[in-house]
Amino acid sequence: MITIITICYNEEKYISATIESVLSQTYTDFEYIIKDGGSTDGTKRVAESYREDFEKKGISYRIISENDKGLYDAMNIAVREAKGEWINFMNSGDAYFSDSVLSTIFEGRDWSASDLLFGDTAEEEFGEFHYFRKCPELIEQRMPFSHQSVFAKKELLEKYPFDLKWKIGADYNFLLQGYKAGAVYSDTGVLIAKVSKTGVSSVRLKDTYLESIAIRRERGIATPSDEEIKKNMWSINIRQFGMDYFPGWLKYWIRKIQRKMRGQKRVAEEG
Repeated sequence: MITIITICYNEEKYISATIESVLSQTYTDFEYIIKDGGSTDGTKRVAESYREDFEKKGISYRIISENDKGLYDAMNIAVREAKGEWINFMNSGDAYFSDSVLSTIFEGRDWSASDLLFGDTAEEEFGEFHYFRKCPELIEQRMPFSHQSVFAKKELLEKYPFDLKWKIGADYNFLLQGYKAGAVYSDTGVLIAKVSKTGVSSVRLKDTYLESIAIRRERGIATPSDEEIKKNMWSINIRQFGMDYFPGWLKYWIRKIQRKMRGQKRVAEEG
């Protein structure tokens, strides 16, 4: 069985799209846990409104609404409550790319030799979807794939819980820990999720970069020297300024050029 987990806090406007994408899955051998951080808006009310829909499909549906210490603490709490062998985090605002994602991955396929499954992610920006630059071979240099497109065995998540000292990259730290310990990561070859490029790791470039360096150093991985980091920060600060202050039309064309240079392909939306 699979456990799908959605973390949310004051997401009344966005959580329906995520819940409906989970509900639409043709594969139904899963449980769904919503871990709400004690929202003060209508998030819990919206989540409760879907209970009967999940019950009709025979899907276990649980809402845990209590205060926590933030995103990664909430993820750890939900993992402890999970009953599935495989766990996927599809947090509020994210969604499965199509209603056949789970069936394509799990029906008729044997993943018993794997500890973690990953796939592709479609990133939405300026109304267009492009593939996240999946690069498992570069895991010691950067985030290798989007966490929304990961199914990890519960025992792996329990062995290496999200470290709360990392505010942005605890998911990257988890992936590195498992990788360095010899966990088997397998590519499903499936386009799993669609996400918005407005996440904290997408817009806080300086913090994301510096935390990534610190995580790699703690794992004993070679990183740029302090002098190289200072030089890189100049470029990062320029990029952050552009993201914060450039008009939308200019940012669109800059991103278009960047994607072309990177060979980042466009995705035709199906979900």
